[in-house]
Amino acid sequence: MLSLIKADLRRIFKDRLLLIMGILAVSFAIATPLLYAIILAGTNAVQIDMLTDMLSGYFSGKTQFFSSFPIGNNMGLIAPVFIIIVMCKDFSYGTVRNKIISGKSRAAIFMSLFISCSIVFIAVMMLHAFVTLGFSLIFFDYQSTPFTVADFWYFMESLGFEILMLLCVSAIMSWLCATKKNTGLAIVLYVAFAFGLTLAGSVTQMVLGVMNAFEGNDSDFLFALRFVDRINIGNSSAYIGNGSEYTLEDVLYLTISPIIGILGFTGLGLHNFNKKDLK
Repeated sequence: MLSLIKADLRRIFKDRLLLIMGILAVSFAIATPLLYAIILAGTNAVQIDMLTDMLSGYFSGKTQFFSSFPIGNNMGLIAPVFIIIVMCKDFSYGTVRNKIISGKSRAAIFMSLFISCSIVFIAVMMLHAFVTLGFSLIFFDYQSTPFTVADFWYFMESLGFEILMLLCVSAIMSWLCATKKNTGLAIVLYVAFAFGLTLAGSVTQMVLGVMNAFEGNDSDFLFALRFVDRINIGNSSAYIGNGSEYTLEDVLYLTISPIIGILGFTGLGLHNFNKKDLK
């Protein structure tokens, strides 16, 4: 399977869409901190206090960095669309059929697709996030308090959780590429999936905020809503990188949910791809 992975990565790196993704990743990484810096520079002291209250911690490198990962935001939405276009070329050009004829198993082909997709997606998102962090530190502090060893380990833990989320999204993309009839359908389904999870996260956060305003509200509905909100990978940005430490409950939610997603979508992809009629 190693030869398949090398071949897939070689083809992806030769595709011009990868260069476009890199340019977009850097462009968004520069534009977002610059926009906040311009807003901050054009305000007086009173307005700065008001903006800080309204936008909370957005004037910090930490928040800018972790806001680079949500699947419904900037590169989190754009990069998967480009990757799906690149990966689906193997199917539309008959490359996958030729791999099977040459003796490669469908399982190996799908897993190569998943691994290659994961490597490229994580690389693009990390480029976007770290350039965002580097550029935002020109204008803002990393956080309002001094950076300590504990903050470093919290950063590394958060980065690990983000990678798990990206792997889960890669599994979804691989499943769509390998099982859907054409590239357009795969893109539409992914965008609908991303927007659906993001919208669901926004709605549950809003409802939870309203219900939590009422003291003593510990109903079964509230518990179920919190559970749905925590397992939603489209809302992971509400819990990753927004504090200073993780509880055991946080760790369980942020690891079990994406792992189930990875195993579920790769398993479903393998099952469907083995039955797919390649023409």
